Amino acid sequence: MTVPDELRRLPPEEQRARLRATDGGGNWLGLIQTATLYATTPGESRESWARLAVAALEVARETGALADREVRPREANLVRNLDDPVAAGLRPDDVAAACLALAGMTPAEAAAVEWSLRAEDVGKMRTLRRVRNVVVPAVELSDRVASEELRRDLDEWRAVLPRLP
Repeated sequence: MTVPDELRRLPPEEQRARLRATDGGGNWLGLIQTATLYATTPGESRESWARLAVAALEVARETGALADREVRPREANLVRNLDDPVAAGLRPDDVAAACLALAGMTPAEAAAVEWSLRAEDVGKMRTLRRVRNVVVPAVELSDRVASEELRRDLDEWRAVLPRLP
């Protein structure tokens, strides 16, 4: 039995305690990718792997091992690919809103940024690319979002995304 397999069998609070105590086994991304792979692959233990993936993401974010910009899109990927993300501790509305909050600008502000492929616009392109990296996963959740207001925000972003680098 591997360490991730042992962890997934623990109750949620014990999972989190073990993850904190071991610093995710020293390889947060490896643990998260392993748990996510098993959570999104057909099999009988998908739910326990999904709970472990969510716990690892939460603890990695809480301890500063991974930044929000790394965690939130991975949570969105889980929401998109799990049969029951709520059972794993992920509410689609919360995950989409958290991703959008990381954009740091509104769709109108993003659309107003003038850029081209010239060297002097590299900073603008990097900024807009960081925005795109957190907005795309949120937009992909729109069919799972319950809030009408959030769905409207996602629709606004969907219209802007083709203009971003």
